[in-house]
Amino acid sequence: MEHLSAISFAVRKGLLAQGESISLGHVQQLVAAALGHNNLASYQASDDDAALPVAKAVAFDHLLLATRAAELGGNDHTVARVLELVLQACFPELDVYKSAASLVEEWHLHCENAIANDDRVNGQTSMTNGTFPQAQDVDLPWWEDFGDYDSDLTHQHEGVVTVDQDPDRVYWGDEVDVSAQITVERFGRRLFGDCEVHVESAKLRWLGHSDESPEPVE
Repeated sequence: MEHLSAISFAVRKGLLAQGESISLGHVQQLVAAALGHNNLASYQASDDDAALPVAKAVAFDHLLLATRAAELGGNDHTVARVLELVLQACFPELDVYKSAASLVEEWHLHCENAIANDDRVNGQTSMTNGTFPQAQDVDLPWWEDFGDYDSDLTHQHEGVVTVDQDPDRVYWGDEVDVSAQITVERFGRRLFGDCEVHVESAKLRWLGHSDESPEPVE
């Protein structure tokens, strides 16, 4: 509870500066809610406090925070804004997101870029007469729910990378079938590590024909 106590004290001080007087006990409950816990006992029973210094990203549970703020007092938007500033000050390496969707959107963009720029994918797109490779069909499943609290996030991506074909050059194909494993280490209910993308296979659809069994690329 070392980190929660310090965070809650700083959040309460920040709220007081904005004209909101909330007891320290209630602020602790609100911080726990923002981190995905229904009550303080749930936070205390978890490993979240120890995980805060090593996590790379946190996504507030804005719905749970709003519910607890309605019960305990305080404006949930103000609490979220102050908590974001406090966490950034306490843990400079921690990226703070005010909702699951905003964090998943960041992961989505990261995955698209990582797949399109992967050396193995580039080895296949280099055989085309196309430019500007773009990853398609990256459909992450965590927009609404991060799932089981005790598990890392994993997703098997099966999609294509497309290129813009030069109409003045010979067409060899403009799509690459890609299989990739996407993994996010989980440190707590709403605490995460980096989003890692490992491309397992990449194969050009020669002349637009898809091979149903693309060969793995070493």
